[in-house]
Amino acid sequence: MFDYGSKEDMSNVFSISCEPPTHQRLNDEAPAPTWVFLEPMAYLADVRNATTAAAFSSGGHIVQATVCVTDPLGVSYLCVHYPDLTEADCGRPIIVCSEKDFLVFSVVFMPVLRGREYFVYKAGLVPSLRLLPDPYPYIHTSSDLGLLPRDDNDHFVLAALCYSPTPWFFTLHVFSSRTWVWSCKVLQVEVSSHVRARMPSILASKVIQFGEGMLGWVDFWTGILFCNVLDEMPMARFIALPKVMPGNRDHLKSSLWPVRNVAYNNGMIKFVEIEKHERPDVDERSYDDMDTLYESDCLMNPKEIGWRAMTWYRMTSWDHWSKGFMVYDKEISVDYPSHSKLLPDLTLGDTYARELTLKDLLASHPVLSLTCDCDDVVYLLCKSKFCNMKTWLISVDLKKKTLVDLATFSLEEYFTSVHPSALSKYLNIAPAMEGTSGGQ
Repeated sequence: MFDYGSKEDMSNVFSISCEPPTHQRLNDEAPAPTWVFLEPMAYLADVRNATTAAAFSSGGHIVQATVCVTDPLGVSYLCVHYPDLTEADCGRPIIVCSEKDFLVFSVVFMPVLRGREYFVYKAGLVPSLRLLPDPYPYIHTSSDLGLLPRDDNDHFVLAALCYSPTPWFFTLHVFSSRTWVWSCKVLQVEVSSHVRARMPSILASKVIQFGEGMLGWVDFWTGILFCNVLDEMPMARFIALPKVMPGNRDHLKSSLWPVRNVAYNNGMIKFVEIEKHERPDVDERSYDDMDTLYESDCLMNPKEIGWRAMTWYRMTSWDHWSKGFMVYDKEISVDYPSHSKLLPDLTLGDTYARELTLKDLLASHPVLSLTCDCDDVVYLLCKSKFCNMKTWLISVDLKKKTLVDLATFSLEEYFTSVHPSALSKYLNIAPAMEGTSGGQ
């Protein structure tokens, strides 16, 4: 796990660089991947390709958006360009949500008067970009907004969960692309008295789609509030998440993004947590068995920090979570020579007969796979215990306890936890054209 008390680590994770990375697709002729990791902040750059679309802001400024796809395990990203503005005139755009062929991002134009402007991008042979009607005061943070594509693929619904001073009282603000207006609904909440007594309310960190009109607002500390946003009188239910693992309770005061994640796939809610823990000292002896203390017995051995990953799963109709897998770092084997060459800091221990594992890496920001055939695969951001400058994005099969794939990764281009997105499946992929270099 990264040291979130370290200014150096945090300045790397929360990079404010506006320049896009130089990642390229290894094979521009290959079909686009069915899903990619999408960086949650866009870059300010004039990049143009077959995915480029443009629209006008409320102030009449041209907003140009281009999607740049990289090969797994790379991180894809959005480039936004304002031909008649400078970087000082606007903030760095934020990716709000992405489902199927739709992507919503927000921009703050200076001076800030009423907040962000929201744009919806639609992928396809002829991509499009449109300015959404002003959602103020419906949307307070981007983590409150969920996206629901409709079955005909031409329309979508946006839903924002709005809070109130009254515990467990919410309003639901819904935008329909058919009417192109926002509407307001009072959200009925079905929560037991036991939950109300233990949890005053929720504060969403992300929104997940359950399908069939269902969206779920995830509070990583407490649980998921979900409802059918298409209902005239929506009724919300609450599912509590597993308790925070002991090793994470004292180290993270606010955000659990670095250690927890939730996804919905193949009819199941899937949950993953990475726990930092101290490995027991196998050489430490109990005083109960000692009559004599030598000098070496009086010296404290340095603490060895490790981690473990644990998954749980359930359906919305269940009243319980079922354990998936629990795997320790030292149990995850590195079987392929090509992988071991990319991880030079990993050691084999006393003899080369011992299996190469991930025990010399620290892990954070778990991401669950979007594909049904990779239910047991978790993606992690890792760094070496011995060199803060070296980082990797890896995928691990928790069932087989093996490293599946890895790629070197630069934190200088990294903002926060990447998000899996199926947008790449619908893009018209073509090499980058004129403008700033970068992209596909």
